[in-house]
Amino acid sequence: MQKSFSHSNLCGNRNVGFAILLASLLGWYITTPLRAQVIVVPNSLATNDGDTSGTTPAGPAQVRDMKIYDASQFRALSGPSLLTRFAWRPDSIPNASGPRRATLRIYASTTSRSVAGLSMTFADNAGTNNTLVFDGTLTWTTQNLPGAGNTRQFDIIFPFTTPFLYGPADGNLLLDFQQYAEGSAITIDRTSDTSLTRQVVNTASSNAPTAQFYGTFQNVTQFTFEPPPQVTIRASQAEVCWNSISNLTYQVQYRSDLTTNLWTSLGGCVRSTNSTSCVYDPIVVGQPQRFYRVVLTNCIP
Repeated sequence: MQKSFSHSNLCGNRNVGFAILLASLLGWYITTPLRAQVIVVPNSLATNDGDTSGTTPAGPAQVRDMKIYDASQFRALSGPSLLTRFAWRPDSIPNASGPRRATLRIYASTTSRSVAGLSMTFADNAGTNNTLVFDGTLTWTTQNLPGAGNTRQFDIIFPFTTPFLYGPADGNLLLDFQQYAEGSAITIDRTSDTSLTRQVVNTASSNAPTAQFYGTFQNVTQFTFEPPPQVTIRASQAEVCWNSISNLTYQVQYRSDLTTNLWTSLGGCVRSTNSTSCVYDPIVVGQPQRFYRVVLTNCIP
């Protein structure tokens, strides 16, 4: 914390204070540790199986698809949070389970586009904070393990190598998938409700500029958010400086309450050696705020 004070002209009475400084000493902030938040979109399917499913192709395939998620589905977030991964789950009726190997790039952004207004031109949908969150290879497979309610576990996982800071107040969440995959097919739990999540797809190229069609069904998706880093700032000392006259003696004093006229000396008196003099006051955690003043004095250092 930068602290400064103004001074009046020196007067003949050496016991008259000529400067007052307010130093608000900072203590540690006490916070409740935040934990990861897990959100399923659509929210209504967190413990309910979707009304349909979809199976990926078997063998090699190139796809670019862009998925949008309505911000209303992330109201449970306590504030802007770091999206660190998402996951899909298999359908409740066991089917194709992979493995399928995908080389992909995933971008995340906050978009002003509405779910219904997703453009067929990919670049028109991305927000200004478009961020590459994954660039690598993943193997998709599922063990078809029981999950919450009548669902299966979300074990088709997409971890981010770069977390994405998302705040639902800023817009809808957008994910851009650019992938080449091969291997066995895998069946994913889906919903026919396109009011909260939607996608545009191109199945001919992983870097196509435009989509070929709107996806009719949407994957039920689980998002994992971590709280952003919490920064605590604490000043370690207050520096009290004043304009001084060489060879004169000064005393720095302090008090914690302006309603009293009781001042306490901060250390011994100081004999100036140049035009500026300074003393330092270590700040103790939990210590009350202090008001400082500097007075001319006859004391001998």
